[in-house]
Amino acid sequence: MKSIKMNALANMTVRIMNIVFPLITGPYLARILNKTDFGNFNVVNTFINFFIPFATFGVYNYGMRVISGIKDNRERINRTFSALFYMSLISTLLTTTVYYIYVIFSPATEGLRPLYYVMGFQIFVQFFYIEWMNEAFENYTFILYKTLILRVLMLVSIFVFVRTADDIIPYAMVMSLTTFANFLVSFVWIKRDVSFVKVRPREMRKLLKPLFALLLLANANNLYTVLDRLFIAKMHEPVYVTYYTLSWNIVFLISSVIGGAAAVSLPRLGYYLGCGQKEDYENLVNKGSRVFSFFIAPVAFGLMVLGPAAMLLYGGEKYIGAGICASLFAIRAIPWSVELIISTQIIFVNGFETRLTLHNLAGGLVNLSLNSVLYFMGVARPEYYILTTLFAELMIIVMDVRFIRQLEIMSLGKIFRNVFRYAAVSAGFIPIFLVIRYFLPAEMIIDRRFLLQVGMTILLCSSYYILIMHRMRDKVYLEFLDHVKAIRRKIFRR
Repeated sequence: MKSIKMNALANMTVRIMNIVFPLITGPYLARILNKTDFGNFNVVNTFINFFIPFATFGVYNYGMRVISGIKDNRERINRTFSALFYMSLISTLLTTTVYYIYVIFSPATEGLRPLYYVMGFQIFVQFFYIEWMNEAFENYTFILYKTLILRVLMLVSIFVFVRTADDIIPYAMVMSLTTFANFLVSFVWIKRDVSFVKVRPREMRKLLKPLFALLLLANANNLYTVLDRLFIAKMHEPVYVTYYTLSWNIVFLISSVIGGAAAVSLPRLGYYLGCGQKEDYENLVNKGSRVFSFFIAPVAFGLMVLGPAAMLLYGGEKYIGAGICASLFAIRAIPWSVELIISTQIIFVNGFETRLTLHNLAGGLVNLSLNSVLYFMGVARPEYYILTTLFAELMIIVMDVRFIRQLEIMSLGKIFRNVFRYAAVSAGFIPIFLVIRYFLPAEMIIDRRFLLQVGMTILLCSSYYILIMHRMRDKVYLEFLDHVKAIRRKIFRR
């Protein structure tokens, strides 16, 4: 059985690359592309992201959970893979058809149809998206190498083909072709180990209920943010869509790195439950939540205090207005992390996806209702739409917790103690930042004084957090320190 630590390291490296490369291309694109064209791109991309979950149809999470529990049965693997691939193919073709019918006949797409056509290719190729097989088989090393190569190719392509303010179509083509290449490579790789077999229509119909449940579960966060952006786009303020998108990218690209370390444990959690190893399952959930909270809390509070500065460094002065959005998204990262743990690692892994779907539906209706109120009041500012999603997610957490306690699935005490422990320590970043800003005031322009203020904030907040963890003899901190010492010893031995 593959090491969870090595899997987590490989997955985290992949997610770090998914941060580093956008941090390179993002500022370049924000500065080189026309502001209106970039805003229109984000509007179209928002529309694309609304359709993609319906094309994938919950196959990713369902497939990963089922395959991880039957890895020793080749016949069942082939049958399950085939059924899910056929379902994905059908849902992709239907979704793509609906998308292009809308684009061709809707007056709302006039003037941007070439962009819609190019971006729509990403919907069509979703049936090749079988990365869930690689994750179920814990092929994280392959995913790491593939991601590195394709990210480098994408980076080079952007710098080669996106050279002027009007190169929005070439940029869209690079993104669509990179997406296709990513899916195709994974498909070719996994086909070495699995085969297509005949599947009866009755077997496929049985998949509809769990897949629909997981459609909502797996894409709840994305569907909420896409819904927010759709409402903002309806206000005919493409720059506000860009504010929302860029700030979300910064916060959740970084948060997803830490979330990736938690995600790699899902196949192992499913394996423990399948073997009846309940104690091992609970120990892994509690340990994972502690590691997750140790990293996510300082990241969230750090981005909260440095939200405007982060946006200035990332997008330049023309996107400084998105600073408040970045700070709000950072605050939202805390409940997002809690919901991620209790929904995926507890409710979902234990097979209660139907109940989880009801919770997400209720949260979605609340978000839709609040967004509708803002829309009819003429509110276009993105920060208000972020708050509606935050409220909906808090409501979902309450419903999840009540359900877990009613069925006595497992105790949540350690999970919440971990979250509150690290959040309470990280809250100390706020007074540290206020003191630095008082004694070292700086204008929101990239100059020496501004960079000094940001650097001092990062240095002092990091030092404070490490010092508190050291004084508390925190287990995660001590284990991480042991790993660093071990690596250092290996280096010096050479």
